Amino acid sequence: MSQQQDRHFRPGIMLFPLRKYMSGPQHDFIKTNVKRGMTALDLGSGPGFFATMLSEAVGINGTVHAVDGDKAAVTRLQNRAGALGLTNITAHVSSAANIPYIQSRSIDVLFSNGLLCCMLDHRGAVDEMMRVMKTGSRGFISVAKLFRKDGLGVPKDEWERIKRSFDVVDSGSSVVIDWVVVSKPGDDKNEL
Repeated sequence: MSQQQDRHFRPGIMLFPLRKYMSGPQHDFIKTNVKRGMTALDLGSGPGFFATMLSEAVGINGTVHAVDGDKAAVTRLQNRAGALGLTNITAHVSSAANIPYIQSRSIDVLFSNGLLCCMLDHRGAVDEMMRVMKTGSRGFISVAKLFRKDGLGVPKDEWERIKRSFDVVDSGSSVVIDWVVVSKPGDDKNEL
């Protein structure tokens, strides 16, 4: 019997052109929370559908760290960024639960769309989010409802615990995802 592994999608699927019309909360978050000169983290970036938007939003003086566990997706992102002339994206292949190359309290804005429901170590990823975010920084986190009960997904009770790790600014749900906009609390907040 083989051990379950993190879920990866073909990079081309993640770049589906009509996806931009199905990503309302994600676009709203980027538009209202990402500013020029910020340091952003796209955790679970895939081939960079949102990393390129974050890159444009932070501008030439900003930085985007794009992290994904799928080497093919990261290679695709690097190629896309190069073709688009986006020089402020640094792409990494690693688990979201292990990102020691990103300094603690260095991230102004976190973006994690659909990551947690594709990996085994949810708590490890949330701990890393908390470690790298600056106090008071904002983040967008979403999980797919489709994968809620497949062993990698995030069941409703766990989703509620994850949200309590942060200060919730806004939250919502669509047919396919649950999402939350969070702020990193001060270091005195009790972690779960």
